[in-house]
Amino acid sequence: MIKLLIADDHKVLLDGFISIFKKEPDVEVVATASNGNKVLSLLSTTQVDICLLDINMPELNGVQACKKIMKKYPAMKVIALSMYKQASFIKRMKQNGAKGYLLKDDTADELIEAIRTVDQGGEYYSKQLTQILMNNIFEKDDFNQDSITKREKEVLILMCEGLTNRDISEKLFLSEHTIISHRKNLLIKLKAKNSVEMVKIALEKGLI
Repeated sequence: MIKLLIADDHKVLLDGFISIFKKEPDVEVVATASNGNKVLSLLSTTQVDICLLDINMPELNGVQACKKIMKKYPAMKVIALSMYKQASFIKRMKQNGAKGYLLKDDTADELIEAIRTVDQGGEYYSKQLTQILMNNIFEKDDFNQDSITKREKEVLILMCEGLTNRDISEKLFLSEHTIISHRKNLLIKLKAKNSVEMVKIALEKGLI
Protein backbone atom coordinates (compact mmCIF):
# COMPACT_ATOMS: atom_id res chain seq x y z
CA MET A 1 0.00 0.00 0.00
CA ILE A 2 1.38 3.42 -1.03
CA LYS A 3 0.81 5.90 1.79
CA LEU A 4 0.21 9.36 0.34
CA LEU A 5 0.23 12.84 1.85
CA ILE A 6 -1.45 15.55 -0.27
CA ALA A 7 -0.75 19.24 0.36
CA ASP A 8 -2.92 21.88 -1.31
CA ASP A 9 -4.51 25.00 0.17
CA HIS A 10 -7.59 24.77 -2.08
CA LYS A 11 -10.08 22.44 -0.37
CA VAL A 12 -12.10 21.73 -3.53
CA LEU A 13 -8.99 20.53 -5.36
CA LEU A 14 -7.82 18.62 -2.30
CA ASP A 15 -11.15 16.80 -2.05
CA GLY A 16 -10.95 16.02 -5.76
CA PHE A 17 -7.52 14.42 -5.44
CA ILE A 18 -8.65 12.42 -2.41
CA SER A 19 -11.64 11.03 -4.35
CA ILE A 20 -9.35 9.98 -7.22
CA PHE A 21 -7.02 7.95 -5.01
CA LYS A 22 -9.85 6.53 -2.90
CA LYS A 23 -10.76 4.32 -5.86
CA GLU A 24 -7.27 2.78 -6.05
CA PRO A 25 -6.66 -0.40 -4.00
CA ASP A 26 -2.91 0.22 -3.69
CA VAL A 27 -3.01 3.93 -2.69
CA GLU A 28 -4.11 5.34 0.66
CA VAL A 29 -4.30 9.07 1.47
CA VAL A 30 -3.08 9.06 5.08
CA ALA A 31 -2.83 12.83 5.58
CA THR A 32 -3.64 16.20 4.01
CA ALA A 33 -2.20 19.68 4.61
CA SER A 34 -2.87 23.25 3.51
CA ASN A 35 0.71 24.56 3.86
CA GLY A 36 4.32 23.40 4.04
CA ASN A 37 4.66 23.84 7.79
CA LYS A 38 1.75 21.48 8.34
CA VAL A 39 3.39 18.95 6.03
CA LEU A 40 6.58 18.95 8.09
CA SER A 41 4.56 18.58 11.28
CA LEU A 42 2.58 15.63 9.88
CA LEU A 43 5.70 13.84 8.66
CA SER A 44 7.02 13.73 12.21
CA THR A 45 4.00 11.69 13.35
CA THR A 46 2.67 9.94 10.22
CA GLN A 47 4.15 7.19 8.05
CA VAL A 48 4.21 8.53 4.49
CA ASP A 49 5.74 7.10 1.30
CA ILE A 50 5.04 9.97 -1.11
CA CYS A 51 4.27 13.67 -0.63
CA LEU A 52 2.21 15.34 -3.35
CA LEU A 53 3.04 19.03 -2.85
CA ASP A 54 1.28 22.07 -4.26
CA ILE A 55 3.96 24.66 -5.11
CA ASN A 56 1.92 27.77 -4.30
CA MET A 57 0.94 27.41 -0.62
CA PRO A 58 0.82 29.96 2.22
CA GLU A 59 3.31 30.12 5.12
CA LEU A 60 5.77 27.69 3.53
CA ASN A 61 5.44 27.07 -0.21
CA GLY A 62 6.08 23.77 -1.96
CA VAL A 63 9.57 24.68 -3.17
CA GLN A 64 10.75 25.55 0.34
CA ALA A 65 8.88 22.62 1.88
CA CYS A 66 10.46 20.16 -0.55
CA LYS A 67 13.94 21.36 0.37
CA LYS A 68 13.23 21.00 4.10
CA ILE A 69 11.59 17.60 3.67
CA MET A 70 14.54 16.15 1.77
CA LYS A 71 16.98 17.50 4.34
CA LYS A 72 15.08 15.98 7.26
CA TYR A 73 13.67 12.89 5.50
CA PRO A 74 16.09 12.04 2.64
CA ALA A 75 14.26 8.81 1.80
CA MET A 76 10.95 10.61 1.27
CA LYS A 77 9.61 10.81 -2.28
CA VAL A 78 8.14 14.15 -3.33
CA ILE A 79 6.05 14.97 -6.40
CA ALA A 80 5.32 18.60 -7.22
CA LEU A 81 1.75 19.60 -8.02
CA SER A 82 1.24 22.91 -9.79
CA MET A 83 -0.51 25.04 -12.36
CA TYR A 84 2.86 26.52 -13.37
CA LYS A 85 4.40 25.16 -16.58
CA GLN A 86 7.58 27.23 -16.46
CA ALA A 87 10.84 25.28 -16.71
CA SER A 88 12.25 27.30 -13.80
CA PHE A 89 9.74 25.76 -11.37
CA ILE A 90 10.39 22.24 -12.64
CA LYS A 91 14.14 22.80 -12.31
CA ARG A 92 13.83 24.18 -8.78
CA MET A 93 11.76 21.25 -7.57
CA LYS A 94 14.12 18.77 -9.20
CA GLN A 95 17.13 20.51 -7.62
CA ASN A 96 15.41 20.28 -4.23
CA GLY A 97 14.93 16.53 -4.59
CA ALA A 98 11.46 16.10 -6.13
CA LYS A 99 10.98 12.92 -8.17
CA GLY A 100 8.19 14.24 -10.33
CA TYR A 101 6.14 17.23 -11.46
CA LEU A 102 2.41 17.10 -12.20
CA LEU A 103 -0.04 19.73 -13.39
CA LYS A 104 -3.37 20.26 -11.64
CA ASP A 105 -5.30 19.59 -14.84
CA ASP A 106 -3.60 16.25 -15.55
CA THR A 107 -5.96 13.29 -15.86
CA ALA A 108 -6.70 10.97 -12.95
CA ASP A 109 -5.00 8.13 -14.82
CA GLU A 110 -1.81 10.17 -15.15
CA LEU A 111 -1.84 11.13 -11.45
CA ILE A 112 -2.11 7.47 -10.50
CA GLU A 113 0.59 6.46 -12.99
CA ALA A 114 2.92 9.10 -11.52
CA ILE A 115 2.37 7.89 -7.96
CA ARG A 116 3.10 4.27 -8.89
CA THR A 117 6.14 5.18 -11.00
CA VAL A 118 7.74 7.26 -8.25
CA ASP A 119 6.90 4.63 -5.62
CA GLN A 120 8.84 2.08 -7.66
CA GLY A 121 11.91 4.31 -7.72
CA GLY A 122 11.36 6.17 -10.99
CA GLU A 123 10.68 9.79 -11.89
CA TYR A 124 7.57 11.16 -13.54
CA TYR A 125 6.84 14.44 -15.33
CA SER A 126 3.48 15.48 -16.75
CA LYS A 127 3.07 14.62 -20.42
CA GLN A 128 2.07 18.26 -20.94
CA LEU A 129 5.61 19.28 -20.02
CA THR A 130 7.49 17.15 -22.56
CA GLN A 131 8.29 19.97 -24.98
CA ILE A 132 9.11 22.42 -22.18
CA LEU A 133 11.50 19.92 -20.63
CA MET A 134 13.20 19.28 -23.95
CA ASN A 135 13.57 22.97 -24.79
CA ASN A 136 14.20 24.73 -21.50
CA ILE A 137 15.09 22.61 -18.50
CA PHE A 138 18.81 22.92 -19.10
CA GLU A 139 18.79 26.56 -20.16
CA LYS A 140 20.92 28.89 -18.04
CA ASP A 141 19.02 31.46 -16.03
CA ASP A 142 20.77 34.80 -16.61
CA PHE A 143 19.12 36.52 -13.65
CA ASN A 144 21.74 38.00 -11.34
CA GLN A 145 20.77 37.06 -7.79
CA ASP A 146 23.51 39.33 -6.45
CA SER A 147 21.36 42.31 -7.45
CA ILE A 148 19.07 41.46 -4.50
CA THR A 149 20.61 42.63 -1.21
CA LYS A 150 20.62 40.52 1.94
CA ARG A 151 18.10 42.85 3.59
CA GLU A 152 15.81 42.81 0.54
CA LYS A 153 15.87 39.02 0.57
CA GLU A 154 14.91 39.02 4.27
CA VAL A 155 11.96 41.29 3.49
CA LEU A 156 10.98 39.11 0.53
CA ILE A 157 10.96 35.92 2.64
CA LEU A 158 8.83 37.55 5.33
CA MET A 159 6.43 38.84 2.68
CA CYS A 160 6.03 35.27 1.42
CA GLU A 161 5.11 34.24 4.94
CA GLY A 162 2.21 36.70 4.80
CA LEU A 163 3.59 39.37 7.13
CA THR A 164 2.45 42.99 6.72
CA ASN A 165 4.82 45.94 6.38
CA ARG A 166 4.33 46.70 10.07
CA ASP A 167 4.99 43.08 11.06
CA ILE A 168 8.17 43.01 9.00
CA SER A 169 9.39 46.33 10.40
CA GLU A 170 8.96 45.04 13.95
CA LYS A 171 10.64 41.74 13.19
CA LEU A 172 13.65 43.34 11.48
CA PHE A 173 13.79 46.39 13.79
CA LEU A 174 13.41 48.77 10.85
CA SER A 175 10.97 51.59 10.19
CA GLU A 176 7.86 50.84 8.17
CA HIS A 177 9.01 53.45 5.66
CA THR A 178 12.23 51.47 5.13
CA ILE A 179 10.27 48.25 4.52
CA ILE A 180 8.08 50.02 1.95
CA SER A 181 11.25 51.25 0.24
CA HIS A 182 12.65 47.70 0.11
CA ARG A 183 9.39 46.44 -1.40
CA LYS A 184 9.52 49.11 -4.11
CA ASN A 185 13.13 48.17 -4.93
CA LEU A 186 12.17 44.49 -5.15
CA LEU A 187 9.30 45.28 -7.51
CA ILE A 188 11.73 47.12 -9.79
CA LYS A 189 14.52 44.53 -9.64
CA LEU A 190 12.17 41.61 -10.23
CA LYS A 191 10.18 43.54 -12.87
CA ALA A 192 6.94 42.70 -11.07
CA LYS A 193 3.66 44.61 -11.26
CA ASN A 194 2.52 43.76 -7.74
CA SER A 195 3.41 41.73 -4.65
CA VAL A 196 1.70 38.55 -5.87
CA GLU A 197 3.67 38.59 -9.12
CA MET A 198 6.84 39.43 -7.17
CA VAL A 199 6.47 36.30 -5.02
CA LYS A 200 5.87 34.18 -8.12
CA ILE A 201 8.99 35.55 -9.83
CA ALA A 202 11.03 35.11 -6.65
CA LEU A 203 10.01 31.43 -6.61
CA GLU A 204 10.94 31.04 -10.26
CA LYS A 205 14.37 32.56 -9.65
CA GLY A 206 15.03 30.48 -6.55
CA LEU A 207 15.24 33.47 -4.22
CA ILE A 208 12.93 31.88 -1.63
